[in-house]
Amino acid sequence: MIRASKDKIINLTTAAVELGVHKRRVYDITNVLEGLGLLGKWSVNSAKWIGENIDDHIEDEDEKENLSSCNEKHISNEEMNLDRQIADLNTEIFNMSQCKTNLENAFVTFHDLQKLDSLKDKMIFSVKAPSDTIMEAPKYEKGVYKMNFIAESGNIMVYYVSEEN
Repeated sequence: MIRASKDKIINLTTAAVELGVHKRRVYDITNVLEGLGLLGKWSVNSAKWIGENIDDHIEDEDEKENLSSCNEKHISNEEMNLDRQIADLNTEIFNMSQCKTNLENAFVTFHDLQKLDSLKDKMIFSVKAPSDTIMEAPKYEKGVYKMNFIAESGNIMVYYVSEEN
């Protein structure tokens, strides 16, 4: 409204009607703007913009929409970039897991396991099983643990991991 006025003066009653709010709300806003040194009482029921360029303080809807659109594009680009990186990493992991040399050298030492805070002072078991093995770990009362392994083909080997072995 202030932009539309050539002398930057608005009638507060007209503003309340155009905005569809009580006149008291318009006075509340003008009091805040007056406190900031941007608006001054001009005459009864009128106020004038006394701040610098109004465009520095008020964004129009087109600017907001353009900014929002730019942000959405940026977020969309970031999301696509992250999706591509995840896909690349998954491909690399798959390729590494298919390489015979990697599989022959894939192991974890007891010392490696001890470095993990979540495994300190815990009993550790290692399981060597066929790829079709199903593992179930039902929840029981505290202190009771049970795991079930089912394999259609081949043997399942379970090892207790300790410093000695």
